[in-house]
Amino acid sequence: MIQVFGIRHHGPGSARRLLKALEALDPDVLLVEAPADAAVLLDSMSLPDLIPPVAMLLYDKSDLSRASYYPFAEFSPEWQAIKYALGKGIPIKFMDLPQGISFVNRGNEKNQTSIPNAKKNPNQPLPQYVTDPLKYLAELAGYSDSERWWEATFEEQFEDTKIFPALLELMTSLREASQDHISSNTLLREAWMRKTMRGVIKEGTERMAVVCGAWHAPALHQLDHYKSADDNRLLKGLKKIKISATWIPWTYSRLATHQGYSAGVTAPAWYQLLFNNPEEAVLRWMSKLSRLFREEDMDGSPAHAIEAVNLAETLAAVSDQQITGIAELRAAAIAIFCNGDEAQLKLVENKMIIGETMGSVPASIPKIPLQIDLEKSIRSVRFGKIWMVASSQEKTLDLRKPTQLKASHLLHRMLILNIAWGALIKIAKGSNAGAFSETWELEWQPEFLLKIIEAGMWGNTVSAAAANKVRHDMKTLSVLSDLTQLIESVLNADLPDVVAELLEKISDISVNIYDVAQLMDALTPLVNALRYGSTRGLNTHDLSQLIDQFIPRITIALPGECINLDEAATAEMFKRINATNRNLFIINDPAMINLWLTTLLTIQQNDQTNPLLQGATTRILFDKEILNIETVGNWLHYTLSTGQSRENAAAALEGFCYGSGLLLIHNPRLWQIIDNWIREIPMDIFMELLPLLRRTFAVFSDPERRKMMELASSGSVAIENKETTDDVLDKRRAEMVLGTVRRLLG
Repeated sequence: MIQVFGIRHHGPGSARRLLKALEALDPDVLLVEAPADAAVLLDSMSLPDLIPPVAMLLYDKSDLSRASYYPFAEFSPEWQAIKYALGKGIPIKFMDLPQGISFVNRGNEKNQTSIPNAKKNPNQPLPQYVTDPLKYLAELAGYSDSERWWEATFEEQFEDTKIFPALLELMTSLREASQDHISSNTLLREAWMRKTMRGVIKEGTERMAVVCGAWHAPALHQLDHYKSADDNRLLKGLKKIKISATWIPWTYSRLATHQGYSAGVTAPAWYQLLFNNPEEAVLRWMSKLSRLFREEDMDGSPAHAIEAVNLAETLAAVSDQQITGIAELRAAAIAIFCNGDEAQLKLVENKMIIGETMGSVPASIPKIPLQIDLEKSIRSVRFGKIWMVASSQEKTLDLRKPTQLKASHLLHRMLILNIAWGALIKIAKGSNAGAFSETWELEWQPEFLLKIIEAGMWGNTVSAAAANKVRHDMKTLSVLSDLTQLIESVLNADLPDVVAELLEKISDISVNIYDVAQLMDALTPLVNALRYGSTRGLNTHDLSQLIDQFIPRITIALPGECINLDEAATAEMFKRINATNRNLFIINDPAMINLWLTTLLTIQQNDQTNPLLQGATTRILFDKEILNIETVGNWLHYTLSTGQSRENAAAALEGFCYGSGLLLIHNPRLWQIIDNWIREIPMDIFMELLPLLRRTFAVFSDPERRKMMELASSGSVAIENKETTDDVLDKRRAEMVLGTVRRLLG
């Protein structure tokens, strides 16, 4: 006897019904819809510390882009059926198309299109019962949501095993209506399943239980309708590759539909509750919600929970639902707990509906050497508690502490290996953390285990793998700025063996580079690495020597690069000059600074220099007291004079004012020159220049702009009077503090 049980993947009602049906059937063998070459993982499913949600990871060692995940939750029918069979000693077979064949077919367009499936008319749109059969049935039943229809019809009926034949009949009708449009891959998989079933029958099995997705059930139940020769012809000549298989932890978040998982469910956390405690699921859900609200300092009393349960059950009854679903629970929670404000529920919604559960895999499951070393390194830096945690966490590392410095090295090495477990958060200015700390946002994704396997090709330890990955990248990179970005990563990851090789390549490449823009772009990551090198205990001597080679070449070539530039090139050069100026004053080498300021003076005094760049260099030289107020005032007066182009004048003003408006606030003469220039511009020309002027003044802080508004309102006389008033010394008031000052000075 063959009994086919059509289920919904990850359906709690399907799982409970299936267990009851298997107990009644007491099968001799269990066939499950899963890739045949994943059967090597069956024995490990009896291990007590393999705790769902977990996933079978099937991959090609020679090409890790070929990988598939098959997740299971505790409420997955297949998981419960396999656990039942293992407990009873019932043989289990995975009957789906081997993943080794599927990998070949996905990359082979010819194989995909060679399976006959005629009568398709590409010019005629497909009916809804083909494109989305469940939505079609849901609308016929009066539901707007196919998920809710399926839950109410099949998943919330826990004990009624008569649903299996009813579901089979329903799917048979749908399959007959859409037979001409079934995908070729589906036909291929079902042929393999039938072939497996025939093989089991030949072994003399009397009671066979077949567990598959409901859509496939008619094709397996009607085994006699399909000729063995036709199926064999369909499967003939299929190529297969050898695959590797292992278990990895999974999360409810990755099991959810919103992550793009086609077989996912909308509410894994609710389904878990529904599977384990169907009679008390509503009350338990509301009790948990009440507790979470209190943790968030919101109202969540027992009275709220009781009232919300009553409302949810009433909503279900009004909708003619036998069992309360997640839609009714959510509506009741918003009404009772949130007073109609949906935003409050969103604070805890993921915990209540999606869930933060993450499975675990026993240590006995085979691991590659790199994963073993990674786990050892994580324990050594005391990150064990946050390893493989699905929720986002912030971790601040004090780089003055050896253990936390090692943790920083580890996270940077993982970034080099493209395993973004941690994302470095930039520290805001004014933070007391300074350069001696890093703040990371850590969030584990199950896919990272595949990336660890992929990174295993580079080495057996995290340090060696990261170093070899950098060496590989070095061979493919030829742009100087890319290489200097790489050296910053290498220094942060503490890979000293690679630093010398990388610096040598940078030096060799830079010798043949005459583009000053590339040299300036490459300077920033080098200076950053030098700046924080002492914090990380790095030897930055070679780095300093490389920077010493760059600066003279930049200063020699820069003046010629600042003339005859178009608007886009000028904007880029403007950014580079400001960045290079900042970098050089971070290094704070007097000889380099003197060379740089001399170069800027040459640029500033050249009449052919682009006005924006001339303004920028004038500002820098004034800030560094190379140009005095008289010189700057004369330059500004000339630049903004009537004989000059107003567009050039606006550009020069933008470059000069970049950075801070305090320059104009505290220098009345400069303010007066700019004020007079703006006053003299005809209104029609002023309207044309307005976007440029707005761009100039928009970068100032709010207090600076308010002060400028006050100055503009008071007029030039007020400014001059204020300057005079501020300079007058009140001798009487000064004499009152002279005694105290003398005592302080001894």
